[in-house]
Amino acid sequence: MQTVDDLAACAEQIRQLVDSSFATRYADVAATLESSSRAVALVEEARGRLPNDLIVAAWTQYGNALRIVRRFEEAEKALERACELPASDPQTRIRLLEVMSSLHRNMNKLDSAAELLAAALEEIRSLGDSDAESRTYNLLGIVHLDRGDLANALRAYQTALDLLGAEAQLEVLAAEGHNLLEAVIADGRLSAAAAILVLLEPYQGHLASPRLAGKTECMRARLYRKLQQPGAARVAYQRAYALMSAEPNAPELAELAAEMAGLAEAPK
Repeated sequence: MQTVDDLAACAEQIRQLVDSSFATRYADVAATLESSSRAVALVEEARGRLPNDLIVAAWTQYGNALRIVRRFEEAEKALERACELPASDPQTRIRLLEVMSSLHRNMNKLDSAAELLAAALEEIRSLGDSDAESRTYNLLGIVHLDRGDLANALRAYQTALDLLGAEAQLEVLAAEGHNLLEAVIADGRLSAAAAILVLLEPYQGHLASPRLAGKTECMRARLYRKLQQPGAARVAYQRAYALMSAEPNAPELAELAAEMAGLAEAPK
């Protein structure tokens, strides 16, 4: 029989495992899955004597880890477990909705992915958290872009950037800028894309994540391709790959390699 102190120690260990799992999602996918798996194992051992919010958070992160390694059916089951209990903490509910949306996007269930993000936005607006609202609009833009809905993607990305406060992290600004740039290039607005690249350029050397710096170079390569400048595109792709390779589990690496291969096969 666990004492109150035992349960408190167990709860703290679960929180640490959930946080660790989230933090390593790009650098070490195996560690992400291992930490989240241990968290839900501890949840099950406690047999419902833990706060609902902690149980939901643990199952949500386990579902997210399974999603990252593309074990989608298992991820769905884990997120169903997360949905079984009511969470009182709005951030926990929002996180669950966003992870479910990401899973549905991965499974090409784009309508339901958008609906889940709309529900998350309703929760966020009640909190008055503009940075969280910005993040969710950014995710919504990704879903719209996958649907081929460029107008709504551009609208969502612009809204995301407009919502960012003066204290927004540089990495967040860069990530949202990249997504807006991708949509602008896809829309054929090449002069606007070139202007956005100029705005992003000063931040390149200050980004802690080489993956994000690599994404700027990838966008530059795509713009050069649209401008019919394959030589410049190859150089930008090479820089992008060198940067992203520093984070070998970066989700964009496979797509980047495919784009580079496609360019290599084109006439020089």
